[in-house]
Amino acid sequence: MNIVFQIIAFILFFAFCTYACIFADPDTSDVGRLFTRTIPSLLFQSLERMLGQKQLSQLSKLMDHAFQIMYLIVVLGGWCLIFAYGYPEIEKSNYIHSYHQYTGYALFILCMGSWHYACDVGPGNVTARTIPLFDHYEYDNILYTNKLCPTIEIRKIARSKYDRCSRKHVPRFDHFCGWINQSVGERNYRWFLLFLTVHVFMCCYGTWAMATLMYGEVIEKDLLNATFFNAVTGAEVEAGNIIVFHYLFARHFQICGVLLLMSVMAVVLGMFLSFHLFITSRNMTTNEFFKWGSVRRWHKKEKLKYEQALKDGKIGSKSNAGILSKQVPDGDVGCTGPVAAESDIIADDDIMDPGPMPENIFNKGIITNFSEVFFPLSLRDEAIQRYRASDKGSSKQNCTSNEKVLKPKAI
Repeated sequence: MNIVFQIIAFILFFAFCTYACIFADPDTSDVGRLFTRTIPSLLFQSLERMLGQKQLSQLSKLMDHAFQIMYLIVVLGGWCLIFAYGYPEIEKSNYIHSYHQYTGYALFILCMGSWHYACDVGPGNVTARTIPLFDHYEYDNILYTNKLCPTIEIRKIARSKYDRCSRKHVPRFDHFCGWINQSVGERNYRWFLLFLTVHVFMCCYGTWAMATLMYGEVIEKDLLNATFFNAVTGAEVEAGNIIVFHYLFARHFQICGVLLLMSVMAVVLGMFLSFHLFITSRNMTTNEFFKWGSVRRWHKKEKLKYEQALKDGKIGSKSNAGILSKQVPDGDVGCTGPVAAESDIIADDDIMDPGPMPENIFNKGIITNFSEVFFPLSLRDEAIQRYRASDKGSSKQNCTSNEKVLKPKAI
């Protein structure tokens, strides 16, 4: 029974660490604040006293890649265990064909390649010069309005956002992903989806392969009908699922450990991929998904307030036009949503009829929505020609201005 408790403890510990470091909001959760702010702050203070400011600064730069380092440790470590312990068992097994070894090599290359590509390809960068290249969408006057970006003081095109982590104004901003250490936006969202898809398939395939190996040993050795002995007391123990699992875990600790990790990650990554496929089918980004959540909560609250005012004989005449767009939060967005505590729209004190729930004007149908991701608008001929025309016009204007400045005065 000890092995069962160890597995349950591992799952609970893994779930707690995932919640504390990823899902918990440090602004509202004591657990999240402890693990993401207090403990790292105390650690850095201790390291500063031990190493000094210069070495700590170099360590801080390295810590910017902490999630990427963690990814490499987990993924490369898992594959090393499979190559070292799983492949010899595949060669001996009658329940899984040896060609799965070559499939594993191909999947490993695809896994590392998709991660490298997701890390390497940028999301695009909106500047005063590249605005024509990324300016595809209309302002909906709900989430986006025609205004200047307060950080870099250029026109904030629809669906774009300045990301403090990457220090870029990202077109069609989705979120900042620590595992690839860059923002996910218009030009690299398709590679992010490929990265997720490959890893979900890898975890599912690996779970099946390792489970098949263990199942084969159970059948070949007839473990469910075998006699086991307690290593401490020497007493006979009747075979059962728990006893057999205990035996397999003790005999093939590395394989079972990888099996447990991949099965858990298959569920977690599968849910994450499903979420991104869902919002892609609606032509939303992670940033917009949570903003629309704020809009829905605002609309519901204002609708209830207005209906109550009607019952009480109080009816506001003020329109809701323009109020909503000014109050939709625009904070930082990570893999699991907004990282700031203020994620809801600040309600207006005036009583008004909010009207029907606003619609997402960017939703053009599932085929068009996915095509915008797989074939980014900024890479299409129309956007490139628009950018070249604008750039050429700017160059001519600059040349004309220079000629006026350099033209000598008539004698």
